[in-house]
Amino acid sequence: MEKPVITISRQFAAMGRTIAQKLARMLDIEFMDRDIVEEAAKRMNISLKEASSRDEEAGSGSFFMRRSYLFNFGVYNLTTELFETEKSIIRDWAEKGNCIIVGRLAEDILRKRPNTLRAYIYAPFDDRVANCVEKLQIGNEEEAVRDIKRVDAARTAFRRKFAHSEPGPENFDVMLSSSAFGIDGCAEILSEMARRRLRWD
Repeated sequence: MEKPVITISRQFAAMGRTIAQKLARMLDIEFMDRDIVEEAAKRMNISLKEASSRDEEAGSGSFFMRRSYLFNFGVYNLTTELFETEKSIIRDWAEKGNCIIVGRLAEDILRKRPNTLRAYIYAPFDDRVANCVEKLQIGNEEEAVRDIKRVDAARTAFRRKFAHSEPGPENFDVMLSSSAFGIDGCAEILSEMARRRLRWD
């Protein structure tokens, strides 16, 4: 039996990454997020800055959407190569198991893998704006609205291009509102689900 894996996809500023980190501590398993980009940069022999600029979300220190690869063939090729490299990394880590993998279409990449829990974290738009300003502290309300719309559009385009799907319920085992349950509540719910559903050594 494959070792347990949890994938967590999330809306921008729905606090999915924070929930994943807390869940990893609760279950005492590894947490994979930016590690994926760092490993991809190494395998592709490119800078972390360049890899981050093509990743599914804004790079370190910036929450702004990249230039669209749809109108630049060279960038498109690099974006596709990065995704294929990240896909290989995700599969490698999933083979080892006992980890949480955040974003990068891991739920689609591992959709046929047994002993995997696929979760999606979302929140109402206004709550995400408040999270940007109050919790993530990345700007004022106007900047938060702009950034959320840009990142949402980028992630939707990314999903459509590489998974040929929308972030609907058919892609996940569970979808949780971080506004309804809070960060701690979501982590606790997912912890209980993982303990009940997944098989642990």
